[in-house]
Amino acid sequence: MGRQCRGKTISGARCRKLAREHSHYCTIHADQEKGPSKLPALIGAIAGHIIAPGLGGFITGGIIGSAFIGEKEMSKTRVFVSFDYDHDSSLKHFLVGQSKHEDSPFEIADHSIKEHISGDWKANARTRIRRADIVCVICGQHTDTATGVNAELKIAQEEGAPYFFLYGYADKTCYKPQAARGADKMYRWTWDNLKSLIGGAR
Repeated sequence: MGRQCRGKTISGARCRKLAREHSHYCTIHADQEKGPSKLPALIGAIAGHIIAPGLGGFITGGIIGSAFIGEKEMSKTRVFVSFDYDHDSSLKHFLVGQSKHEDSPFEIADHSIKEHISGDWKANARTRIRRADIVCVICGQHTDTATGVNAELKIAQEEGAPYFFLYGYADKTCYKPQAARGADKMYRWTWDNLKSLIGGAR
């Protein structure tokens, strides 16, 4: 079992997600780290000095190292996708496709599966949701009666996991699961909206 994230939620409570490997914070609260790693800049500075000896090479190499090596160290936000397995599986596949875009800030960590709602199923779902940084609930025409989606949302709420709702269809009436709170909004599924929501915007 990994370490609990040291980050603070908007309400001031401690985050209940697991910290990333070699970090005290989850992906969502990575910006609460005390400061960026100096290792990429140091590596770049040494390489720059070797290629172009002197202060100029040292400084230039440090800047390049921070920009390129540091960027590669950044991990993507891990998303758990909750959806109505019986009616909206195609929507999940569409989201998986978007996660593979070159400029995608997220990856699919896990998603709903077709199982009976039992104690074991819920424990399994809780473990999978804990491994993600955020939960994306795709809403369709029957999501309000989808028992699995409702159970997964309740687990996310109990775990203090951030979540958001997407309109699965632009031309159909979509419904949120029954466990949705009054203040929970449903957002249009656009690429810009998706990236903003995964980044924490609401």
